[in-house]
Amino acid sequence: MPRFLHAVAVWVFILGIAGVAIYVPHRPNPEVEAFDSAPTNDLGRTPSQITTDTAKPSGQADVASSDSQVEDQISSATQLRGRLLVVSQSMTKGNAPLAADLILGDEPLDRLASAIVLMHFGNPAQAYEQIDLAAKSLAVDVGDSSADVSDNSIDLTSDKSSDKALVYATRAAVIAWPEMIEAADGTGTWKQKTQPTKAQFELLQQRLGWFGIFAQAQVSCDDGLQMKLQESDLIFMVVLGVAAIWFMGFGACGIAALITLIVMGLTRKIGSAITSRANTSLILGETFVAWFVLFLGLQFAAMLVPVDPESPWRLVLSGGLMFAALGALAWARWRGLSMGAIMDLTGLRWNQGVFQLLWKAAISYMTALPLMGLGLLIGLGMGWFFDVPNLGNPSHPIQELIDKANPMELFMLFALACVAAPITEEIMFRGVLYGHLRQGTSKWGVAASMIFSMVISGAIFAGIHPQGAFVAPALAGLACGFCITREWSGSVFPGMIAHGIQNATVLALNVVLFQM
Repeated sequence: MPRFLHAVAVWVFILGIAGVAIYVPHRPNPEVEAFDSAPTNDLGRTPSQITTDTAKPSGQADVASSDSQVEDQISSATQLRGRLLVVSQSMTKGNAPLAADLILGDEPLDRLASAIVLMHFGNPAQAYEQIDLAAKSLAVDVGDSSADVSDNSIDLTSDKSSDKALVYATRAAVIAWPEMIEAADGTGTWKQKTQPTKAQFELLQQRLGWFGIFAQAQVSCDDGLQMKLQESDLIFMVVLGVAAIWFMGFGACGIAALITLIVMGLTRKIGSAITSRANTSLILGETFVAWFVLFLGLQFAAMLVPVDPESPWRLVLSGGLMFAALGALAWARWRGLSMGAIMDLTGLRWNQGVFQLLWKAAISYMTALPLMGLGLLIGLGMGWFFDVPNLGNPSHPIQELIDKANPMELFMLFALACVAAPITEEIMFRGVLYGHLRQGTSKWGVAASMIFSMVISGAIFAGIHPQGAFVAPALAGLACGFCITREWSGSVFPGMIAHGIQNATVLALNVVLFQM
């Protein structure tokens, strides 16, 4: 096969498999689209949750067959956004945001949470509208949701976890929201309203998390609960402040490091340390295709293993499969490359001391942060340009496991996110794929080849992560930062450590925010 057609074939496979990897987690759910003709309680569930059900152990009841199954919960990303809106306004005493800015997303649970936030900011009409939209998405008939009737007294305790019960509980909390009645002498008293039941408050906390706790504190006027919530909110703001100082401080150092590297590169004080060998570019491309196929095939096969999706052994299995997929490197060996050549071409060789490794890893982490920040700005710009409310729901599946994880599960999550993922992703994306692109475009000159290879490998890296289109630029920026380190150090090891530090920082932040 001519070399050009060979390269085209490799990239048809890479882009095709990447397209499948991007599409599957975000594919439309036909049950959601058809809810008007076939209402079902699966309507509020995401495709990933329905897929997870296929791996349920035999003998467990089919969750789609009953209204009393355990339903999905509000995402941690939505909780973070809503809580930040409420807490920052209460602490700064600033002006209330516009109603459109208080809509936290298009998912049914996001809309119910938005209704609670809108009531807090004095927008009852918009709150009832969000309840109506959520009810429609969930195929729940609530009639006139703004009517001041005691539908919250309906006995739904036998169906606690159903979507209908959740919609009624949210409406009950919105109807019961405290209202100040002004007297003729200028004084005011709180109007007494029918309170939601204890079961409804419990359901709100179970399904809407922080929003349920906040609603109960506001509606019940419980001084003790409000005090605890204020203490928690203070810790929340302190944690966010520390995180801001961390990222901004190291990001500023990263800007200085980037400028220094660019100047040193232009003055030829440092150069490319990428190992290049004739006629190996396409072998690296084939190896990346082999890894992609093996990785996705193993992940699909894992869905068929009868392990409870919520079991910590599922995390062990996932991490083991990540390392097993590295067996694709055997393809390069089969194609005639020696082990030494594979290690050199993929940056798996390190001949310097531990101190050099650590300071290069620190520089790698710092240089990646401003590029990630630039990606965040691009994502925000995309959200504004395409008029996406609150950028949808850019959360990672691991975030959803944090809330109820026990210490052993947290340890496994950290091992998966901070050890397994950095090692395997750096080898394949910054080692194999970036090496393939750099060698394939080496005739363009170092600068043009490097920029092209960074952008393409970064885009694929970001695209296959499940956070969504508007977080992809930030992930691509992070990947480009690791590519820079790969370029001037010649190794993937500093990037592995930097990648692990970034994942550990974000994961620790999530643990503190959602388990405190």
